[in-house]
Amino acid sequence: MTNKLLVVNDTYYPKVDGVLIFVEEFIKRAQNDFEITLLVPDYSRKKKFKKVKTVFLELSKRFSAFTYQPIKYSRSNRKNIKKAVKDSSVVFIQVFGPIGVLAFRYARKMKKKIVVYVHNTPWEFLEKHYSLRKITAKLTKKYFISMYNKADILLVPFHEFIGELRKAGIKNKMEVARLGVDIDRFSPAKDKLQMKKKLKIPLKKIITYVGRVSNEKNTLLLLDAFQKLKGEVHLLIVGDGQPELVKQFREQNDCTVTGFVSNVEDYLKASDIFVMPSLTETTSLATLEAMSTGLPVLATKVGFVKKYIIKDHNGSFFPRNSSAHLALKIEKLLQNPELAQKYGNNARKTVAYAFSWERSINKIKRILRRFDQN
Repeated sequence: MTNKLLVVNDTYYPKVDGVLIFVEEFIKRAQNDFEITLLVPDYSRKKKFKKVKTVFLELSKRFSAFTYQPIKYSRSNRKNIKKAVKDSSVVFIQVFGPIGVLAFRYARKMKKKIVVYVHNTPWEFLEKHYSLRKITAKLTKKYFISMYNKADILLVPFHEFIGELRKAGIKNKMEVARLGVDIDRFSPAKDKLQMKKKLKIPLKKIITYVGRVSNEKNTLLLLDAFQKLKGEVHLLIVGDGQPELVKQFREQNDCTVTGFVSNVEDYLKASDIFVMPSLTETTSLATLEAMSTGLPVLATKVGFVKKYIIKDHNGSFFPRNSSAHLALKIEKLLQNPELAQKYGNNARKTVAYAFSWERSINKIKRILRRFDQN
């Protein structure tokens, strides 16, 4: 057992997103190597990790951010964050939300080693989510870049992302540690029809999106495209998000919005086509999980997605501003099941060959041990 590791994240169950999936997979594979404390918001205490101490932070009752409720800026929360940082030797930060920022500041004051996994570019996320004015967007970007440059090391999910971050002004040391997929959990359905019946989803062709329903995810483009489709089709939204956007999906005929679920793989196994319309992504775990499940994927050319999806091999791309093009792509797959099957089979092979949690997390553990020993 090495020294104490503090894992910091601004989301927790039941609000599952790609970052929380990474945290879950990391803890599974690292809990015997480190004495881990998890610092998270108190959305729910129903799920805890057996060998991990979890520090829950009180939520604000006055504010909300994105689809998540931020923590309360209280004396007790600050005290708990400060103590968790003090008791650790390395602070492993996932997101620079309220918890991540406070943990980072305390870690800097106490001269703790800080490792940050850059899951996305938060300044782009905030700019698109809130439609920030130019000067505000510029100051937001400057703030985050300053934070990233003060960490001991940054971990990124793919090599090309380093170039993007360098261009943005990040000069810190960076190493690549790819995200992965549990290919046993996310495997092709043995009986798709039976899975639809189990989940009480209409026995139609299912067009699926998994993730936040929000501006930066460009989800209304998918809704517009769906409205152009004809025939026996059903839209499945696995996730939750901005209330005003979610409402539009719920009001749509032949559309199901599940909210946050713990069995995403079941919904993917009941699906026929997966769509990722996002304006900003890095790796997009949701897309990789859909590919691992053997689904044909239609996506925008963003982040690492444009590298691992190979046009007309394991998926296809559509313009981020054209619902008409997306509708045509969906229709093509619906009318050509052999092509859809080809995309899905090759998608599964792509993920099984190139995206391993074991390889990625073993590399992260080596990096964390290195800092532990310094």
